[in-house]
Amino acid sequence: MFENLQPAPADKILALIGLYRADPRPGKVDLGVGVYKDRDGKTPVMRAVREAEKRLLQGQDTKTYLGLAGDTGFNTAMAGLVFGPSAEFSRIRAAQAPGGSGALRLAAELLKRTRSDATIWLSDPTWPNHMPVMRAAGLQIREYP
Repeated sequence: MFENLQPAPADKILALIGLYRADPRPGKVDLGVGVYKDRDGKTPVMRAVREAEKRLLQGQDTKTYLGLAGDTGFNTAMAGLVFGPSAEFSRIRAAQAPGGSGALRLAAELLKRTRSDATIWLSDPTWPNHMPVMRAAGLQIREYP
């Protein structure tokens, strides 16, 4: 099955990370991906994140499936952050997604089903996965600088 698939094009940002790792110069700074790294090149788990995870685990009373929308309490809280407290929440719909690329694909599929003639405008440059994700959903794509 997999022998019929073509490899994805090389990700330029991941290539930059490889060049960074191969560079022996001391004092270099990794600006390739937007994550904080300490002097040892590690991405630490910040104290606030550890505390939030601890609170989530202590308050969790089930591991049951959340359903298609995900954690509705989280969705409501995020809608409040995004749209503000005066938003008409009866008009807002939210769903959790498996990461950024997963969210893009879900949005692309929704758009294709509801507006099949829609055109997606992507910046040039954009992340290398954006165009294939939108194309896989069958959307028309245009680029802008």
